[in-house]
Amino acid sequence: MLKFLITSFLMLIIAAPALAKPRDVYQVSCDDLWGAVKDTLNNPGNYGISSVNDVEQKASFVVIGDLVVYTDKVALTAKGGGCAMKTSILEDGPDNPDWRQFHHRVERSLAKLQAAKPKAAVTTTGQR
Repeated sequence: MLKFLITSFLMLIIAAPALAKPRDVYQVSCDDLWGAVKDTLNNPGNYGISSVNDVEQKASFVVIGDLVVYTDKVALTAKGGGCAMKTSILEDGPDNPDWRQFHHRVERSLAKLQAAKPKAAVTTTGQR
């Protein structure tokens, strides 16, 4: 009985990340997120763009400064009321700082672009 409990507990721990909510679904339109992705990739100090497809909202790029050059990819798809960003960033080892940095830069760019958007004007009817 104890073996069964320990085995079940270990299986649950291993499966927990697969059951977690993905961090790459944003509650904005894909057009807004695509603008943030393109803004992020347009930094020549961080990324070299291989190809960009605005219609399908996909891009291939290279991370500048890596010792080994990999072609990384990003693609957006509408999901529910938001937009899912699928990134394929190749890196050796269990930790992937390029993936984290890319997502962090996209989030910063998205916040910057949303702050620059004009706010909807609030109108009053002037009734007394």
